[in-house]
Amino acid sequence: GFNADSTLSKSLSKVDLDNSPALAELFSQAEGLHKDIQLIRLEVKRLREQSSCMFHGTSTIKRDSIGADIKMRAENVLARLRDIDGMACKLEEKHGANSAVTRIARTQYACLSNGFRDAMFDYNEAEMSHRESCKAQIQRQMEIVGCEVTGEEVEEMIEKGQWNIFSNNVVTEGRTARSALFQVEKRHQELLDLERRIKGIHEIFLDIAVLVEEQGNMLDSIQTNVQKTDEGVQDALFKIGRAKRHDRNNPFKRIFKKT
Repeated sequence: GFNADSTLSKSLSKVDLDNSPALAELFSQAEGLHKDIQLIRLEVKRLREQSSCMFHGTSTIKRDSIGADIKMRAENVLARLRDIDGMACKLEEKHGANSAVTRIARTQYACLSNGFRDAMFDYNEAEMSHRESCKAQIQRQMEIVGCEVTGEEVEEMIEKGQWNIFSNNVVTEGRTARSALFQVEKRHQELLDLERRIKGIHEIFLDIAVLVEEQGNMLDSIQTNVQKTDEGVQDALFKIGRAKRHDRNNPFKRIFKKT
């Protein structure tokens, strides 16, 4: 977890920080980024909670507001990650790729990138889970009004926007039928809102996909160049190597592929 990496940063800073104001600045930036990434995780948790209450009259405005907050924070984190990457490049130019200060900077960047990637993957999972819940609810409500539809048919309705496709075959009389159709309309609106949120943040996920690939190349470079490292850096590189194995199938290449 990131706490272990933060502890590592503190222990390494005792050796290198006094002689490297640039590294001290990097650690300061990293601490702020870590807080922002944790805030994204909290927002995702809130989004999941709102989605779990969707059948109890929860407003979609809240989900849109949370989604907007996540987008804003994600854009900020991406920009600051690029800044830290730039700082690491300058340290490498000044001290060399094999220097302890460069390896520490690169390790910090990789840890933060991993944390950001995981937080945003969580966000993707939360949105996709809500999407599936809406589809399942539409199917159940359509059954109530006498029209059974498959998941594939609901998906087709979503893609084409043809929500009145089954209206000629449903029973619209009676309180239960009217209530069911009202629920279908609500889920329809929620799906439209969700698709809009997805499109709004799509560019960020493309940036993260590039970030993950660049990070994989960077980790290869670190592990190739490092000959002798202190125990702390070696431990961090082991953790990053383990993270790199999880990056082999870059999930952000497939996120929101329907947009």
